[in-house]
Amino acid sequence: MGDTGDTSEVESIVRQAYAARKRNDLEGCLAVFAEKPMFRMAGAKLASPIAITSTGTVELRKTLGDLISAFEWIDHTIVSMVIQGSKAAVHGRVKLEAAATGDVVETEIADFIEVKDGRIVSFTEFCDTALIGPLITSDNVAESHEQNRPTAW
Repeated sequence: MGDTGDTSEVESIVRQAYAARKRNDLEGCLAVFAEKPMFRMAGAKLASPIAITSTGTVELRKTLGDLISAFEWIDHTIVSMVIQGSKAAVHGRVKLEAAATGDVVETEIADFIEVKDGRIVSFTEFCDTALIGPLITSDNVAESHEQNRPTAW
């Protein structure tokens, strides 16, 4: 596996990442990421507490662990996936349950993923921050990542 961006390799890695997330499997999620990955939940931090940036394995473990604790993925569907070289753009639908409130919501997501040497090096997710933000309480994802949130995502 090189960094040339073989389409089937990129698709396989992306699908592995989603399958692990759907199982709420932190170790499975981490297994598909490179040693120094960048992970972003896009959004303006002033508008939504879900705007998070993590760089490196330690921060990624914390971020993904917090997200898995905060939101159980009940269902996930890939609507479309476009792969160009080592990059994938994925339009998805997700049904999730917020641990803090018990609310079950459905929303669409757009993910932009880059794979090198068989591992994810960059993952940026756009979601409905107006829907997701209020489902987070001060004791989970947003509060624990205050120092990692950019001004705008």
